[in-house]
Amino acid sequence: MTTPEPRVSTTNLIFLTPLVHERKILASTGIPADRLHVCGPGREGVRRWADGHSEHSGPVILVGIAGGLEPDLASGSIVVVDEVVDQRGRVTVPPAACRIDLPGSRRGRVTTTGRVVASSEAKHALGRATGASIVDLESVHFAELADSRGWDWGIIRVVGDPMEEAVPAALDRFVDHLGRTRIVVVAIELFQRPALFKRLRALGRQTRVALLALGDSLRELVLPPFDGPKIGDVRIRSVRKPGAGSILIFGGSFDPPHRGHLTLPFEAAARLGCDEVVFVPARVNPLKQETPPADPADRIRMLEAAIEHRKPDPRSPVITARIDRREVDREGPSFTIDTLEAIQRELLEKAGRDENVARQQPQLRLLIGSDQALDFDRWRDWQKIIALAPPVVMPRPPETRTSLAAKYRAHFDSNLASRWSTWTLDLAAEGVSSTEIRRRLADGEDVSALLPEGVLKVITDRGLYRKNP
Repeated sequence: MTTPEPRVSTTNLIFLTPLVHERKILASTGIPADRLHVCGPGREGVRRWADGHSEHSGPVILVGIAGGLEPDLASGSIVVVDEVVDQRGRVTVPPAACRIDLPGSRRGRVTTTGRVVASSEAKHALGRATGASIVDLESVHFAELADSRGWDWGIIRVVGDPMEEAVPAALDRFVDHLGRTRIVVVAIELFQRPALFKRLRALGRQTRVALLALGDSLRELVLPPFDGPKIGDVRIRSVRKPGAGSILIFGGSFDPPHRGHLTLPFEAAARLGCDEVVFVPARVNPLKQETPPADPADRIRMLEAAIEHRKPDPRSPVITARIDRREVDREGPSFTIDTLEAIQRELLEKAGRDENVARQQPQLRLLIGSDQALDFDRWRDWQKIIALAPPVVMPRPPETRTSLAAKYRAHFDSNLASRWSTWTLDLAAEGVSSTEIRRRLADGEDVSALLPEGVLKVITDRGLYRKNP
């Protein structure tokens, strides 16, 4: 009996699309926004994105609209590419192709040209010359770069214009180098050629329907349906082997732990495919050098109560949680690199004793807030931290992924800024802080709605955060 080929990994999976409007339509089908990236059209678009994401650790799947080169490929036909052929006949095989299983799709070869192949005659001739089923402007360039950088990659395209259908040659000029629609250029073209309006409108409707079908299929690839856990209205499936799950490390003062401290780590863990959340209460923040108001024992009691009373959604992935005391037990300031290296050593020691764990070492990820991300280059051995446990960033109000991307570009060099953008999740931030809760408690205000169940009882029993008489 042969072992079935595993599905393409969903951990850190990114869908790369050339055009902004393609991403917008795909996102409307429910694909998580952080999984969809825009590179811009052609060779330069692919190279620009690749240069900014050279350290990406997960699979990258190039997706979007393509032109049909075979008579039986109608608009909306989804093609999982199993060969990429260039104009010289050289063939490259996407390493992820054999692990992509999309119901209703077909397998085929893709080729790339420098301009839109506009006429049906040109499409027919290109298909005969290359043996390709579809044509686009990026796949050959993407394949070359992805192979040279050792990525796990694949290509999935949906046919927008079939072989027998001509498209306006002016389409080349309708988007800029970043994949954005050039509204002024379109307007000028329509003013000069009014008859083009009807054709463009029909083509727009056609490609939108095709992209919606592609989005529905891609959503099932990222979050394949099964009779197991799900978050909201999308389903999640883990493809990891036993002992191979990632671990999300979440440090902080937890003084007190509030609602966001409990909900956001588990949402981030589910997005990343982590099996465990490890809470690490800090003794002293080296960048602040002040002792938290509540002593470590009380902060751990509150955190234990929050975790104990947590009510996981029965439809959600099973994610365990534990508290790591090493920082509160350590004298002096708590340096994250020391904690991560200690955790990694313990995992390696366990791997030496456990054959299952030894087969595939769990990956560490470090969950931080956006304020910490912008201050990250002040952390001790921050580059070692990135190598050991790539950060995961939670935007904190009023920041968003968009505003943070601009700040990353201003603060870090271009390559590192792109990596920080990739590490930033689009999480719904909680508008609550421990500082505000402590103030309200000192003023005798009701904060029960801001705290996880069980925490308020510990605060009351221990008489925490009261004003001095």
